[in-house]
Amino acid sequence: MFKRKDRFLAFDAYKIEDGRVVATIDRDSWDGLACKRIGINWDECLILEGMVVVTRSGKKLGTVNSIDFDKSTRKASELKVTEGATSKAIIGSTNIPLDLIVGYKDGALVAEPPAAKIKAEGGLAAKAGEQTAIATHAIKEKTKDVRAAAGNLGKKASQSAGKAVDSGSKALGKQLGKTKGMFKAFKDEYKKGSSGK
Repeated sequence: MFKRKDRFLAFDAYKIEDGRVVATIDRDSWDGLACKRIGINWDECLILEGMVVVTRSGKKLGTVNSIDFDKSTRKASELKVTEGATSKAIIGSTNIPLDLIVGYKDGALVAEPPAAKIKAEGGLAAKAGEQTAIATHAIKEKTKDVRAAAGNLGKKASQSAGKAVDSGSKALGKQLGKTKGMFKAFKDEYKKGSSGK
């Protein structure tokens, strides 16, 4: 790989073809010729990528990683602000609408205070959080199912135990009924033997 000098490509002179940027107006798409054609001074252009973004009070929000723009109007809509490549991968980027950017001071873009409240999105942490939430929900649902099944099993077990107690009670009652007859017969025999008859 060879690092090459940055080049200016006019916003009205390119198209995306098979995922590649293709200039559409030959030499007038690029650099000085493009600037002359569209009437801008390259030296007065403000390059936002890599620029620090702060609130009016001076709180640093990060640096501009990229800029989203409307493809039909070619106008920028929001800045994607991160704390660096690692932060972007883990935490994601904060999307600050351009209408919250109110100025430029000491080499930084100045944003209204609500920009500081915008949460980062799209990073691995958010995705991990989503997966954790999904897993937690699945575990809760399974736990409900297991509890319901255990409840049904417990209900069946208590019903079975109740039936066993009932049938045991009946059997015990029959046995006691038999012993009652046995005791009566024993008593009668005892009386006969005692009276000498």
